[in-house]
Amino acid sequence: MKETPRDPYTELGSHVDADQRALRGAYLAKARRHHPDLGGDVGTMARINEAFELLRDPRRRAAYDAEHAVAARQRLADNPPWTGAAGPPPGRPSGAVLDFGLFAGWSLGEIARHDPGYLVWLAERREGRPYLAAIERYLAPMRQPASTPSAPKRGRR
Repeated sequence: MKETPRDPYTELGSHVDADQRALRGAYLAKARRHHPDLGGDVGTMARINEAFELLRDPRRRAAYDAEHAVAARQRLADNPPWTGAAGPPPGRPSGAVLDFGLFAGWSLGEIARHDPGYLVWLAERREGRPYLAAIERYLAPMRQPASTPSAPKRGRR
């Protein structure tokens, strides 16, 4: 008998509450990326296939969910779906790194370069209080009006 994957939802990159259509879409997207005929890895493709085989059968999925329901609910409670939704940080970290919210794992400097409006929003929230001084340092240069170039001087040539 085959050993079941550790977490088939993670393997497919799908949410625990996903319907069959969403699971199939997640499977197809992963399969296109990791299929050995397209340069992917055989082991990775085997894990993706195994996860989809488990989740596409409603009875097997229900049995798996019942067995792992407590752990799945705990994962959802620990990390709401929007946490880290901005994806991995772009690089060149600068300043404190957030461990919550849309930009979880991003530094304040990375957020300032990517979405300064989020820092404005964060500064107004209770969660942003510990970061107020740093947020202001990143936003201050953006708030200063750009110097206007002076009119060209007219004179003799």
